Amino acid sequence: MHIVRIVYISAMALGGAGLALASLRWPVIHDGAVPPLMSLLMISLVMDLVIMNRAAEGKMEPLQMNERLAGFFAGAILYFILHQSLAG
Repeated sequence: MHIVRIVYISAMALGGAGLALASLRWPVIHDGAVPPLMSLLMISLVMDLVIMNRAAEGKMEPLQMNERLAGFFAGAILYFILHQSLAG
């Protein structure tokens, strides 16, 4: 059941990379009304709702808070590194 953790953290990292690449194409993502890290939180919310529903049915293990933080920080750090290295 550790696959849920790996999928969540890698999906958040891919979300951060996708956000960084999208912010280079459309600068309003980086400089707009909604900060990019809030977009990462929205991605996390959608994934977490799916995981919580599946865990309530007994089909998978629920995420712990440290796993959520690891996923968010992986996405955020990847976003900042990619955005700064490609935009600069």
